[in-house]
Amino acid sequence: MDNKKTFPKKLLIPVIAAVLITVVIFSLPFVRFKEARPVLERGQEYKALDMISSYRGEVTSAQEVLKTDEIGDYTITYHVKNLIFEKDVDLHYEVKDTTPPEISIKETMVVLDQGEEFGEEDLKKNFSIDEGTYEYDSNIDYEFPGIYKVDIRAIDDYGNSSSASFNVVIQDVTPPMVLDHGHGAALLKNEEFNIHNYISYGDDSDGNVKLTVEGEVDTSKVGKYPLHIELEDDAGNLTEWDIEVSVLSKWPKAEEAEDYDYLFADFLKDYKGEKRSFGIDISTWQGEPDFEAVKKAGCEFVIMRIGYSYNGSFKADDQFERNFEKAREAGLKTGVYLFSYDKDEVELANALGQCFELIGDRKIDLPIIFDWEDFFDFQDYQISFKQLNRLYDVFEQEVRLKGFEPMLYGSKYYLDNIWSKKDNRDVWLAQYADWPSYQHPYRIWQVEDHGVIDGIDGHVDINIMFE
Repeated sequence: MDNKKTFPKKLLIPVIAAVLITVVIFSLPFVRFKEARPVLERGQEYKALDMISSYRGEVTSAQEVLKTDEIGDYTITYHVKNLIFEKDVDLHYEVKDTTPPEISIKETMVVLDQGEEFGEEDLKKNFSIDEGTYEYDSNIDYEFPGIYKVDIRAIDDYGNSSSASFNVVIQDVTPPMVLDHGHGAALLKNEEFNIHNYISYGDDSDGNVKLTVEGEVDTSKVGKYPLHIELEDDAGNLTEWDIEVSVLSKWPKAEEAEDYDYLFADFLKDYKGEKRSFGIDISTWQGEPDFEAVKKAGCEFVIMRIGYSYNGSFKADDQFERNFEKAREAGLKTGVYLFSYDKDEVELANALGQCFELIGDRKIDLPIIFDWEDFFDFQDYQISFKQLNRLYDVFEQEVRLKGFEPMLYGSKYYLDNIWSKKDNRDVWLAQYADWPSYQHPYRIWQVEDHGVIDGIDGHVDINIMFE
């Protein structure tokens, strides 16, 4: 008996077919991509073959490098061939721009001397962008030393943005300023000598200027004593001068000051003109004016002291309530001023709050005016001119928030030398002259303090408002 097994003939054909199918399947060309729909960056170079993760056969593409010069949707065709088999495969891809502009900063810190401006043309020279447009933000006060940040933001046509910044350093090259030199200083024998009773000074950025006095005053002996005075700010800038202090046995007979009156009627004649109105400013020192008579004399507006503030404590003017109501009844336009001794923003804000409470919902025709003028004791406040200017910034902001107009009062000398941003502030100028020599804009001019008008006993300040 033959036990040898043979492969069944009826299975041979299916097996051969299976083998052939397997061979065909493993001979078919294919290509697989790293991503089904890749997103490519505009302008970057991508080789077509780098998009493939695996393949069988020989792969060629319609182009060696993918097109990425413009944003949009694209298709690239790959041809794959293996043995006798070949096919085309498409890859769809998208081109986008997600790269923000590049900002190059030339100098991260630009150093300028006080008063030297850094305009937009200078700014452009200090940075560059490779595409798009830019905008910048800065708040540089060229009159006051400090470090100011300039922020730059670049934006391209596709909304991509980037930012960078650099600093502008304003150097303090300005020496301390003498407000009163003390020339003609004198005191009686055996009185206590204090140099601060005779001089005053301040600095643009240093609130605590160093004072050095060389020489001594012997108040036990009548005579003249020379002193050398030196001021030094925290940047090392110096101011120095000499004075002579007299110690007297008695005061010499004082010369009587020449008094004079400037009649309001003459004032109207001297300064008549179009787009001008004429008025006065008053406080409790003018007593109880007869505003009907004042109006009849040709006065058109009254600026009255609402009160004064010191260390954040507000004291209303004794005549404010009466003056305000009576002036309104007479048909006069009204404005108010706050006489301030405040030395910081907290004190001023507190005083202003009390001012607004006193005003209530009453209408004021003219601005609310900031009057700070205690410059003969300036060093006692231990603030800088920059800090003083910030006080007015606070005043201006708070007044506007309450719906009123702010204004700054000052004499020509202090407006020229201490107050900044003069071209951007509404100003009430005090200059007693035939016509102001002040070179910046002003809305009200205080012409004289020896005005005489019907309805008020004694002298009163007289003013012109330019419409």
